[in-house]
Amino acid sequence: MSALRRALTALAFSALLSGVAVVSTPPAPAQAAVARDGTSSNKAALSCWAIKQDFPASADGVYWLQTPKLVAPQQFYCDMTTDGGGWVLIGRGREGWTFYYPGQRTPGAIRNTPSGTGAFAPAALPGDTVNGLLNGGRVDALTDGVRLRRAANNTGTSWQEVRWKFSNLDSWSWTFDANPTHKLSSVSVNGTNYGAGNTRDWNYINGSHRIFTYEWNNHGWKKGFSYGSLMGGASTSATSYLWQNSTEGNPIPFTQVFIRPKLTSASYGTVPEAGLPASTVTPLVSNSTTALPWGVTGVVGGGVGEEHLEVQAMGTLGNTIYVGGRFQYVQKGANPGPGEKVQQQYLAAFDVSTGEWRTQFLPTLDGQVWDIQTLDDKVIIAGEFTNVNGEPNTAGMAALDPTTGAVVPGWRTTFTRAGGLPVKIKALDRQGDWIYVGGGFNHVSGGNPLSSPVWAVAAARVRVSDGRPDADWTPHFDATVIELDASSQGDRVYFGGRFSNVNGQSANSFAVISTATPAALVPGMNNWLPSTTAQNRDYRQTVLEVGDKVWMGGAEHDFQLYTRDNLTRLTGHITRGGGDLQASVEIDGVVYGACHCPEFVFNDATSWDNTANWSNAHQILWIGAWDAQTGKYLPNFVPSIDSRRGDGPWELIKDANGCLWFGGDMNRGSWNSATSSYQWLGGFGRLCATDSAAPTAPTNLRTTGTTGGTQLAWNAGTDNSGAPDYEILRDDRVIAKTSSATFTDSNPQGTHKYWVRAIDDAGNRSASTAALHVQSTTSLMNLGSQWKWVYDGVDQGTAWSGTTFDDSAWAAGNGEFGYGDGGETTLIPAGTTPRHWTAYFRTTLNVANPAAYESLLIDLIRDDGAVVYINGTEVGRDNLPEGTIAHDTAALVGLQTNAEERTPVRFTVPASALVAGTNTIAVEMHQNNQWSADLSFDMSIKATLP
Repeated sequence: MSALRRALTALAFSALLSGVAVVSTPPAPAQAAVARDGTSSNKAALSCWAIKQDFPASADGVYWLQTPKLVAPQQFYCDMTTDGGGWVLIGRGREGWTFYYPGQRTPGAIRNTPSGTGAFAPAALPGDTVNGLLNGGRVDALTDGVRLRRAANNTGTSWQEVRWKFSNLDSWSWTFDANPTHKLSSVSVNGTNYGAGNTRDWNYINGSHRIFTYEWNNHGWKKGFSYGSLMGGASTSATSYLWQNSTEGNPIPFTQVFIRPKLTSASYGTVPEAGLPASTVTPLVSNSTTALPWGVTGVVGGGVGEEHLEVQAMGTLGNTIYVGGRFQYVQKGANPGPGEKVQQQYLAAFDVSTGEWRTQFLPTLDGQVWDIQTLDDKVIIAGEFTNVNGEPNTAGMAALDPTTGAVVPGWRTTFTRAGGLPVKIKALDRQGDWIYVGGGFNHVSGGNPLSSPVWAVAAARVRVSDGRPDADWTPHFDATVIELDASSQGDRVYFGGRFSNVNGQSANSFAVISTATPAALVPGMNNWLPSTTAQNRDYRQTVLEVGDKVWMGGAEHDFQLYTRDNLTRLTGHITRGGGDLQASVEIDGVVYGACHCPEFVFNDATSWDNTANWSNAHQILWIGAWDAQTGKYLPNFVPSIDSRRGDGPWELIKDANGCLWFGGDMNRGSWNSATSSYQWLGGFGRLCATDSAAPTAPTNLRTTGTTGGTQLAWNAGTDNSGAPDYEILRDDRVIAKTSSATFTDSNPQGTHKYWVRAIDDAGNRSASTAALHVQSTTSLMNLGSQWKWVYDGVDQGTAWSGTTFDDSAWAAGNGEFGYGDGGETTLIPAGTTPRHWTAYFRTTLNVANPAAYESLLIDLIRDDGAVVYINGTEVGRDNLPEGTIAHDTAALVGLQTNAEERTPVRFTVPASALVAGTNTIAVEMHQNNQWSADLSFDMSIKATLP
């Protein structure tokens, strides 16, 4: 055997033993067109419309759809009948729609129960799925608009067809009840166009031609697609298609929501040979709160309004969270037992992991805490207290022992304010060796010994080491500072509040001040752009620098994104009803903004006075989420929380575990199915990170067979949330999803490339495997087939392999043939030593049309050497020398191991070697020596399909 031949043989052994298919990879022929009729995942179509166009007889039912934006095939219900068909059902139900962007109930409920009384409980597809069905297209570009199919009587035998065409909507939103509303360029009912309108309340005739979607007390605060008061036939019956809560006479009908994207072509892009990288979902925190046993309750001195809330400040140090505000009690649960409601005013500490109250931390304050800044070994608090624990020089600010709450010896800062007004220290932030301070004050002293008072109006900075103020950095604001953010880049501090001037220069509610002395405004900054022209209604309450961007928010009800370099506004968002943004924090590239705003946010809107020209409206429930760099609103974050009196969260912080803590007058968390009740919150709550880590990638993608299709197998990936599923990609698109580490692609035609990647329940995808090239085959002859054979030591010459040779005197049997191994089906007599050199085998193969095949894959089990012939012509040899093969030619090497003897050798032969009709297949098997203890032979033939 030549060195090259030996290397190739070794490579074949290694590859086959590792499970890698050794197949030819000629230039791929033209692929047979896939009949994308939506009947299976690998036949998924772009849209219901595309199926109807290509397969006009398609009936109403469930089909597989896939777009590049949808990524993987999914099943949907298609109406293939109404108005030419091609409608996809995206939601259905009677009363109780949430209109949440993340959807309602499950996609399976929608497609499997599209109608009937079992469909009365509303279900809606996630907005991301609807946008996937649109393939990123605009909602206002839908030529047929959004279709509402409303029941028109209480038995569901009469229906009303409505078409909404939107005037300006860039992507999907379920907030049909938004106020101001989604505008409609036209509304048609049963084919008659009635002009423009809106999705919140379209009222052409107050009866059958009215649609209002907002919640209403007479409906028991349930949302739906309600008729007007003149629509008869309503009932309180659970089976009525026209539901009313009592006798209000405004029925909410069972309604189906359809869209009809007319997608017929799209590009899926090209998957690289090396595969795709991992991808992860946006790392949002959960919409569900984690239970906390303890909280804070009551408001010292009573009172209402934004300055009379339980929680205004929070900070973490190690595994402790410190909570400050105006609360009166620390309380365990909604119904505390003896000793579980303890008076501990203004400041308390809790375990970050368990939420248990830290009973050793018991400082005594005489006024509200507005902000908390934790240092390495101390907790700095700020507020409007005159002292802490009765200690002198702790007015407005103090450093506390993190375990006991005792005032730290030697660390002092104290504030005064002219005119007898109370000191209010509202904001703290550390930058390097300084703590920056903002609020309402005129002078500050500090350090040990206590410094002389420094004249600094509403802002100052004090040393981290001892609280001593910087006498050279003394900005003068003409009114209160509410919030500040010291840049992580060390060069500036952002201030927001109710001021108009800084150092005698105009600065309307927002200022950027250099950290260099003397505290001057940073030059080159543009004026920020208020959302209102109302005087004194444009104050700033939150500011946050993230990278090269700056977020700010406040009144009126705005959250805006600016460039860091010169304060150029990039985008804005307006919340209604409710409003002002009052806290913000960044976690993993997402900015969370809190407000007293439990209704809607209007994206790309910049004016409260005239909230118009917005790109979309989504729900916001007290806290919203935005991409920190692009400013894009992230509507999948809709936390299930509530507020005692509607003031919402006034503090947001993150802990070391990536959880978002929020504090204010919060009194309700998420639904607890175990107790069939909502979680109790005492002023504050916690939303922890969702899974945004990709699974590990599967490896060793290989074929395990091709009979009846291509059988793929791979080594499993792993995931932090359990065993992942797998997406199978064929020729640049996903064709299936499976939970096992195997998959069979049934009878694909032609040459294909496959990749596999893991996907977890959250939608995080691993990197994929590299491409595996596989050509589809059909079996022409299996292992164990019948052969004629002879092993008698007689030289058969050369004619024996031809088509005219008479083998009628030869013995017959089925593979495997041989002796010495114990696994033979047909035992060949071994005889005595020295044994015969060569065994001869012949069979026939009938092929109707060789042109139907591209090539033949011959898998030969041999021990030791062999030559294969088709119709008298040699088509392959293994483990034999080059040149003429004689009857007594010895195999090059003796195969010793079971793996060598049992692993097939593959020959790839052009299908043109066959003729139409009967073909003669012949094999001669040669021993390495005449004292060999065994001999083996069997063979299969597959044909590749073009």
